[in-house]
Amino acid sequence: MIWIISIALSLGFKIYGLKHSEQLSINYEIVILLVFAPSLIVTMIIILKKLLKN
Repeated sequence: MIWIISIALSLGFKIYGLKHSEQLSINYEIVILLVFAPSLIVTMIIILKKLLKN
């Protein structure tokens, strides 16, 4: 069920973006930070926990 909703939302946003491309100004640096920052933070926390255990 979650996959269907996710795919429908992504297709909806893609179609909207294709029709109204002049209104969407995306700063790619912010997108990269939003995608990779949480995983980097989690990785750093896991490494710190392992280092502090030893």
